[in-house]
Amino acid sequence: MERSLTAELNVWAASTSRKPLIVLGARQVGKTYLLREYGRQKFSRVHEFNFQSTPSLGKIFASDLQPRQILRELEFVSNQSIDPEGNELIFFDEIQECPEALTSLKYFCDELPGVPIAAAGSLLGLHLSSAAFPVGKVDILNLYPLSFVEFVEASGSAREISSLREAIHAPFRMSEVAHQRFWNLFKSYLITGGLPESVATWLEKGGIQGSHNAFSASRQKLSTLITAYSADIAKHAGKVNAMHIDRVWKSVPQQLASVLDDSTSRYKFKDVVPGIASYRDLAGPIDWLSKAGMVLRVPICHSAHSPISAYTKENLFKLYMFDCGVLGSMLAMPPGLIMDFGFGTYKGFIAENFVAQELLATLRSPRETSTNHAWSEGRAELEFLLDSDFGVIPLEVKSGSRIRAKSIKSFMDRYNPSMSIILSSRPPSQVQSGTSSLINLPIYLASAIRELIVNYEIKADLKTI
Repeated sequence: MERSLTAELNVWAASTSRKPLIVLGARQVGKTYLLREYGRQKFSRVHEFNFQSTPSLGKIFASDLQPRQILRELEFVSNQSIDPEGNELIFFDEIQECPEALTSLKYFCDELPGVPIAAAGSLLGLHLSSAAFPVGKVDILNLYPLSFVEFVEASGSAREISSLREAIHAPFRMSEVAHQRFWNLFKSYLITGGLPESVATWLEKGGIQGSHNAFSASRQKLSTLITAYSADIAKHAGKVNAMHIDRVWKSVPQQLASVLDDSTSRYKFKDVVPGIASYRDLAGPIDWLSKAGMVLRVPICHSAHSPISAYTKENLFKLYMFDCGVLGSMLAMPPGLIMDFGFGTYKGFIAENFVAQELLATLRSPRETSTNHAWSEGRAELEFLLDSDFGVIPLEVKSGSRIRAKSIKSFMDRYNPSMSIILSSRPPSQVQSGTSSLINLPIYLASAIRELIVNYEIKADLKTI
């Protein structure tokens, strides 16, 4: 499966000031596959060392952190020569299992600069001391579940892939036929989610043509992965703490699904763990899940003046699942219900979770121009606010085609933003009112928001010249 992070890997590989690279992300998002395949395509040889499957590798780093000595020892282990001057990738997988290996990246950066070293890790930062992490001596990239664009690139035809790429850059030119096709693919994505094993299983069983059997196979794979995530919690968090973390994790889908209005509410602490009703007692489990990449935390602000973070409280936030396929599977939502897009009284919380995922994945690097918050002021609420270089951008999610958006109108009246966005099931459209643009995008084009921001900034810069 082609991943958008490949473009950033290309930048890293071509850089003259290249540092050792760490690719972070939740388990099962495809870190190992991505780096392994990238190494095979871009380097003459890949030397792969997995600290989880071969724990004895840790002995090499326990006695000496000198890079050349480490390479000599690794040659003995792999029975292969390693040329530091050659076009050979050294790949440390599951590096979180060996803190000393992580620390050694500092010395590789200082003493063997430019040697292509890449590492993949999950749960980094949960158990490692600050002294173990090579601050300033590594490049870091984050990998998330497949975005909708990556999903279409894995499952769609060449024509669909080309049309979607065009829509990202020029959404208002998209045809109604293309919109309906992407809407069906979008509903399929809500079921499978973006975990590579789930998507691959769905495709093996026929994809969108495989209908019920394909979705059932994908759900079975997701169920297995969910069990593995719970096992990870038990393994890495300690017996008592693991119980609290697991309860918090399983409470997130339940709270999202209990919403009866247009927008999910803040995360509620009461009754998640018996006898606990305050943020103070659940802060640890929530932070653990957030650092592990298993939940997405979106702070709620009560004013849209920049910087938005100044108007938030530590205990006031929304929690989403890191993958909408995992969300639907944990709730046992029938695939047919999602394909009909008839969520009853639920009002599309799963679509809102999808948007949270897309914003995280597409508004990351290389330019960290936007951060993501929710907004609640008076009786008006918005699912997301983006704090961009040219001001705050309100974003409202409507799961259906009715886009009477009172909250976004209230926000526009109060703050007069340059750009406002509604995500719904409707085709793209734009209304210009003075200096303000109201843009409607299909929910599946949430990834186009980054392109809209960049284009707006370019136009704004040209006006000032």
